[in-house]
Amino acid sequence: MTSIEGDVIVVGAGPVGMATALGLAHHGVRCTLVERRAEPTVGSKAFGVWGRTLETLDAWGLSERFLAAGDARDAVSPVTVETGRPAFTVDFTALAAESAMPGLLLIPQSSTERLLREAVTSASGIDLVDGDVTDVRLDDAGADVDIASPDGGVTTIRAAYVVGADGSRSAVRESQGVRHEGRIIDHDLLVFDIALEDDADLSPVRLVAKQPGLLAGLRFGPGRWRVLASLEALTNPTTTATDGPPPRKPDLPVERLEGFAHQLFGERELDVLWQSQTTLYQQRVPDFRLGGRILLAGDSAHLVSPAGGQGMNQGIQDAENLAWSLAAALRAGDGPTAESMLDGYAGEREHAADVVARRAQINSLLEFATPPWLRPLGFFALRIATRLSWFTRMLTRRLSMRDLRYRPHHSVRLRGSSRIGLGPVGRRLANVVLPDGTRMVTHTQGRAAVISIACDPPAVPPGMIAVRLESAPRGSHLRSGQVAVLRADRYVAAVLRRPSAQRLAEVLADTVGA
Repeated sequence: MTSIEGDVIVVGAGPVGMATALGLAHHGVRCTLVERRAEPTVGSKAFGVWGRTLETLDAWGLSERFLAAGDARDAVSPVTVETGRPAFTVDFTALAAESAMPGLLLIPQSSTERLLREAVTSASGIDLVDGDVTDVRLDDAGADVDIASPDGGVTTIRAAYVVGADGSRSAVRESQGVRHEGRIIDHDLLVFDIALEDDADLSPVRLVAKQPGLLAGLRFGPGRWRVLASLEALTNPTTTATDGPPPRKPDLPVERLEGFAHQLFGERELDVLWQSQTTLYQQRVPDFRLGGRILLAGDSAHLVSPAGGQGMNQGIQDAENLAWSLAAALRAGDGPTAESMLDGYAGEREHAADVVARRAQINSLLEFATPPWLRPLGFFALRIATRLSWFTRMLTRRLSMRDLRYRPHHSVRLRGSSRIGLGPVGRRLANVVLPDGTRMVTHTQGRAAVISIACDPPAVPPGMIAVRLESAPRGSHLRSGQVAVLRADRYVAAVLRRPSAQRLAEVLADTVGA
């Protein structure tokens, strides 16, 4: 048995684990990334990357390679098979002023993992270890992780903190006797990928409107499609309490999958590449922080219905928050600042998981339980509503996950006077265009910053970024004369009015660990 010392051990090299490692590297923290799979995933799972997640990747310098590999959509117009016309259009360009990223990038998860793996391999400060985690033991100073290697040996790695990003059946989580809690909607969804010849004449999003339940197709790229299909109509939605991930279900005969695909695409030549049958669920662990030294992220912390396609994106956003929080905790050492950073991560992302779960349940009922006769009326209402600019902004911000926010009661590190979140604290600042033509992220570079509105900030600590804006970004609730502490994930952590340099330094230490 050998022993290795380090700052952070990240268990699981799926999208969330790799994103956590890349985020830590971005903030100068060395980590060990442990993965039990010898080869990357083959199935596509998640169908795309939403705009909010693309902004995270952009801050880390990774967005260009993702955009080059996927199909960026500034608008989504599902075409019904029955009419051949769009049922409605969601125009993400309504958010062009607050982000340079598209609303949605259609890209299979296998490609997302490949790009993240390439970034991990080329990054400095990430050590890769192959093996299965067999035990995690905590003490006051850190954690020991036992790893069984493919050759039969056992390695013990010790670090200050452990991140469990190893999926729904997390070995890290289960080593502490913790399981998911929540409910399952008694309805099954079939997800599969196909290769389709001669699809240039087809719209990239298609659906069958006159069939009960859901039957839809999304094109990842030329000849490659994702199909989502209900196995039966959801006529009487019921939920069942559960304390763990739903059991895996066997594959269906290929002929049945081909039948669904032919309803969407007609009698074209196609090949089924991958399939998965899943239950609709909303579950999470009670606490994302275990024993002080373990932090959970992604599916190890929460499971959400595939409706809306936000599960992987939610996990990568966990990783963004966790990476800067761990970096701040490590800079602070053991003490109240480190505690507030890590408790802040847990409280904020537990709240985010609850919000995403509620939305996914609503999406599930709309997609699977709406009777076919009612759909034309719903489509008509959406066509009317999306003519209103305020509605389109609200809808596109929600779909692209840009409207998720925190309130001071979710986290001790948020310093807002309004406990219910009426002010700017807990809101995410838009990536606005500055007078010199650059975007905000060009200056903040995915790190904490001080933002002053129509005033000069006091002297900031060495290494801290300061940006002056002549007017407050739309929707920020900031006002002239205010100085805001902006976190690495672009959430406003605190707002001061003409503070002294000493007062600003104190608040920076309390809210971002600077």
